[in-house]
Amino acid sequence: MSGTGRRNLVIARVGDNSLHKHWLEGAPRNWDLQLNAFGKDEARVQDGDLPLVIDRGTRNDSLARQFRAHPELFDRYDYILTPDDDMLVSANEFNRLFDICAARDLTVAQMSLTHDSYFSHAIVLNVPGFELRYTNFVEGMTSCFKASYLKRLVPLFEYFSTGWGADLVWCMLMPDPAFRSAIVDAVQAKHTRPMGTGPLYKQLQSEARSPAQDVEQLLSTFENFPPGMIVYGGVRSLGERVSAPDAMRANAASLLKIAGASHDASSARRIATGMLLRSFTQAHYKPQTLIPKANAPEWMKALCDAR
Repeated sequence: MSGTGRRNLVIARVGDNSLHKHWLEGAPRNWDLQLNAFGKDEARVQDGDLPLVIDRGTRNDSLARQFRAHPELFDRYDYILTPDDDMLVSANEFNRLFDICAARDLTVAQMSLTHDSYFSHAIVLNVPGFELRYTNFVEGMTSCFKASYLKRLVPLFEYFSTGWGADLVWCMLMPDPAFRSAIVDAVQAKHTRPMGTGPLYKQLQSEARSPAQDVEQLLSTFENFPPGMIVYGGVRSLGERVSAPDAMRANAASLLKIAGASHDASSARRIATGMLLRSFTQAHYKPQTLIPKANAPEWMKALCDAR
C-alpha cells in the first residue's frame, strides 16, 4: 500500500483506451490513484499509487469485490471517487472536487460535465456561475463518496452489477439527505465516449443482459421514490446560497442556451422545460430517505434500517 498520507482515493475501472494518464498531469495531488483494470494491455495500467487490481467483471461487481477484499480502504481515506476511464480531466480538477466535498460536508457528489460532453442526463451539464447545485441524483461516471458512506453501499454495488440503477438511489439512502449530495459546477470533466458504446455495453449485448431491467425493478422497490432528478438549491461561485426555484431556473436557462451545441439538443431542451415547470410545482422539494416496500430485497431493507 502507498505511504503518501493522502486522505482521498481515486479508484478507476480502466481498459486499454483509458484516459487516466491525463489525470496525473499537472498539479500535485491530494489523492491516491488505484487502477482496477479490465483491459488486456497491462503495461498501460502500472501507474497507480496502490497495487494494480485485475478484474474482468462489469463495473460495480468488480468494485464491490475490491472493497470486500480491502475494507481497510474505508478507514484509510475520507473520500473515494470512482470515475469512468473515458473522462478527460486534470489532476487539479480532482483536487478541487475533493476540497469542495470536504468544505461543504457532502456525502455524495460528482463533477459537472463540459458542454461538449456526451451525456445521458442533461442535469449533469455544467451551469456557469455556480459552485454547486444540490440534487437528488449523482451519476456514476464521476461519483465521489464519503468513504464511511460508501462502505454501507457495497451491497448496492453487488446488486446493480451493471452500474445502472444504483445512482438513482444512493443520494437518498442516507439519513437526512437534503443538502448532502451535489453536482459540483466549480469542477468540470469531459465525457469523451458516446453513450452506450463502451466495453460494458458490448459485454452485456453478448450476454443478452438488459440493464434497463435493473432500473425497472428498482423503481418498484420504494414507497416514496421521487418524481425525477431534481435540483433543489445551490451555491453560486462567490458563495451565495440559491433557493430551489432560482437554482432550477438558472439550470434551465443554461441548458436552453447551450442545447443547440450539445450532443443531444432535444434532451437538453426537454430537461430544461421540466426544470422550469418544477420551479413552480416542486419549489419546496427536499429529498427524503427512501422507504423500501415489503417486497424489497432483504439486503435493501437492512441498508435502509442502518440509517
